[in-house]
Amino acid sequence: MTLSQRIIKKWLLLFVLCFSMIFAITPINKASALSYDYSNPYSTGCADKSPITYETKYIYSRTGVKIGYVQLKGSAYCHTAWGYVKFYSAAPYNYYAKAIVNSYTNGTTRRTFTDCASSGGNGMVMKGQTSCYTPQLWDKDPYKASAEVWIYTSDGWGTQNAFTGRH
Repeated sequence: MTLSQRIIKKWLLLFVLCFSMIFAITPINKASALSYDYSNPYSTGCADKSPITYETKYIYSRTGVKIGYVQLKGSAYCHTAWGYVKFYSAAPYNYYAKAIVNSYTNGTTRRTFTDCASSGGNGMVMKGQTSCYTPQLWDKDPYKASAEVWIYTSDGWGTQNAFTGRH
């Protein structure tokens, strides 16, 4: 190998080493963190990676009977959160209910939200079904999330029935 070939080889090796150090030092999760927004927690595998249930709130009928619950769920591994609603009895009609997950910046300013009917969720609770889940949202500082459930009458009027705190 000639002297010029050795010099080129050393410079090339130095270039590759320096270039790779840039990627080793750069926090990759910062660049791709929000890429989890609106994705399905089950198809991404996040639902199975360090799962967390942050909070559960019960849902009550107008007569005070406990009919189900809403949960704020998450993944400590993926740093995501999503909403999940479960009823103890099957929905009596289509478009009965949906869960919503909200994301807040610094715990106060609403950044975004999504619900069961959005892409990445599994759809609203329909006749005969008992549950639904929302897409996931990034949930690591400075973000915090909360979940809520909306129940609809057969003619489409909705009311917020239960909601979790921000975690």
